[in-house]
Amino acid sequence: MSHFNLSAEIDRYAYTNALSKNSPVTKLFFALSLLLISVLSPSPVVPITVFLTTTVMILLCAKIPWRFYLRLLWYPTVIVALTCVIIALFFGYLEPLTEVNLLGLRWTIFRDGVATGFTTFFRVAGALSSQFFLVLTTPMTSILLILRKARVPKIIVEMSLLIYRYIFVFIEVMETMHIAQELRLGYSGLLKKLRSLSMLIGNLFIRTLDQGERTFTAMSARGYDGNIRVLEDVPKPNNAALAGIMFFAVALAIVAYLTVNIRIV
Repeated sequence: MSHFNLSAEIDRYAYTNALSKNSPVTKLFFALSLLLISVLSPSPVVPITVFLTTTVMILLCAKIPWRFYLRLLWYPTVIVALTCVIIALFFGYLEPLTEVNLLGLRWTIFRDGVATGFTTFFRVAGALSSQFFLVLTTPMTSILLILRKARVPKIIVEMSLLIYRYIFVFIEVMETMHIAQELRLGYSGLLKKLRSLSMLIGNLFIRTLDQGERTFTAMSARGYDGNIRVLEDVPKPNNAALAGIMFFAVALAIVAYLTVNIRIV
């Protein structure tokens, strides 16, 4: 699956998932509260709970296919895992855990470094799953409508909507150019790869500027006057659901406080 198709699938699921008719305020409150608790938790117990909870919500409640969800998790998880391994091996200064000798090099692995790497991994995992819950269940236009009702400056809301749209345009143009280069054997050797990549970057900038001019011309022809108008038929939040989310968040905060002194290694 290409990057453009992946982006289109994310947008499609945001409109067609089983929770699409629920209030975006409720989903936004749920995702942001769990994200903050996961990031601020001093122990991995709460982030693991957040990850499992949001994953269950995504797969069972929103009915997002598990293969697609795993595909979304794969790339950021690998990057975070590598980063946390580096933290575990090269950071820390308190209690030594072990010493490693490799090719004449010797360094000490510290217990607090391993604990930091372990905790950081699950913090990010919990935050990622919370973000994916919001992205896969709530259209971007609904989120921006909430920001508009929260009195966020209009220019920020409209710029955010345009930037979100242009992410897909940018990826589509990049995919099209890359496929054209591959069909012309532009990546058959190292020098050709470097040349094709440099041409892709240069032409991509020009093509996206040209596409932006075309989009602005099309919007002006349709009566664009500086305001982006969308339907504001957003379901109202359920007070019981908001209260339940608040109770769950407070319970997680209490668990985080009680588990602050748990040693991982």
